Amino acid sequence: MLRRRLGLLAERDFRSLFLSGTISALGDAMALVALPFAILDHGSVTELGIVLAGRQAASAGALLAGGVLADRFPRNRILAAAALGQGVVQAATAAVILHGSAPLAVLLPLQVVWGLGDGCVQPTTTGLIPQVVSDARLQQANALVQTARSGMLTAGPALGGLAVALGSPGVALVADAGTFFVAAVFLIGMRVRRLDEEHERSGFFRELRDGLEAFTSATWLWTSAIGFGIGNLVTQTLFVLGPEVSKTHYGGASVWAATSSAFSIGMIAGGLLSIRIRPSRPFVASIAASTLVSTQQLAFGLRPPAAVLIAVSVVAGIGLAFHLALWFTVFQREVPQALQSRVASVENLGSFVLNPIGTALAGPIAVALGVSTTLIAGGAVAAASNLALLAIPVMWEIGRRARGDRPAAAPEHAG
Repeated sequence: MLRRRLGLLAERDFRSLFLSGTISALGDAMALVALPFAILDHGSVTELGIVLAGRQAASAGALLAGGVLADRFPRNRILAAAALGQGVVQAATAAVILHGSAPLAVLLPLQVVWGLGDGCVQPTTTGLIPQVVSDARLQQANALVQTARSGMLTAGPALGGLAVALGSPGVALVADAGTFFVAAVFLIGMRVRRLDEEHERSGFFRELRDGLEAFTSATWLWTSAIGFGIGNLVTQTLFVLGPEVSKTHYGGASVWAATSSAFSIGMIAGGLLSIRIRPSRPFVASIAASTLVSTQQLAFGLRPPAAVLIAVSVVAGIGLAFHLALWFTVFQREVPQALQSRVASVENLGSFVLNPIGTALAGPIAVALGVSTTLIAGGAVAAASNLALLAIPVMWEIGRRARGDRPAAAPEHAG
């Protein structure tokens, strides 16, 4: 049974997409630990927040353009170009840190450029997966992608933490740069099924408007973007204050690395569950699972023993992986392929546009209210904003159509 379910990896083009995302995820997970501690070694938590907010803002700013480009041009080539650019940026960042400094004036613009590439990744990937797998295997494909990336995220923070402990966070960033270059090779070699070439392109802004109209006409999309957007806003405090809690109350980077790895182990478990479990109301199950993510933030605020913190991180990871596998599957089945990258870019913008604000304000708010209070309040708001979506009746109907019964397709063009 397991061999049959994993048989999707035998398909060359899905395997290339799968490997590119998995390899780059390993490098990113190393950087997740290495970059914050490299900055904290030379600066403050506020400077860390500014750098992270800068690249998040750039990522948000690139989303809409990235979505239009991904619906116009071969999506695998868009991803390859983004990977090459991000690899160059991380190599430059590593060089600066290995030189023995981490000046804000240098790291901020570099990470802004990294964010521009990152803004193209999610909407492009969302539209690319249905081009390389059948509709019936979408949930399996999304689950496999999430599970494999989570596996790399388990090893990555441990390697990043080891690099920090040895005093060389720049080494982890060198490795991150290399993974982007390898990922680009896999992506360039993909043979992607083309969409209908008879579709006429109507200009960048018209195509962007088509994506906006498709998004705003779907109540389930724009309301969930608001709910998730609020949750993501307050969750950013964890990524700024979590390393500080680890450093101040748990003795260094090891606990932050351990909880990051534990979260990833949870995501592996959640991904495996999502391969086997097919809820009758997938969108409702996705929303409910998303609320588990906030338990990690609450735990960091409460500062329990490290073992408890690690266990809670596993639970949070299970919730996120199950949520993502179901969310992307519902989206790919509900939105016509020719519009998927544009609509995904608008949805991503709505869900994540406030992240830079949350990241930038995490430090100042923690100074005013205290680190624990900021984390606990943020976790509570995140859970409440996600649960509130379940009060909207349409959420209980999305994704319930019979397997293989897709919405009427809009005119499509080469992807």
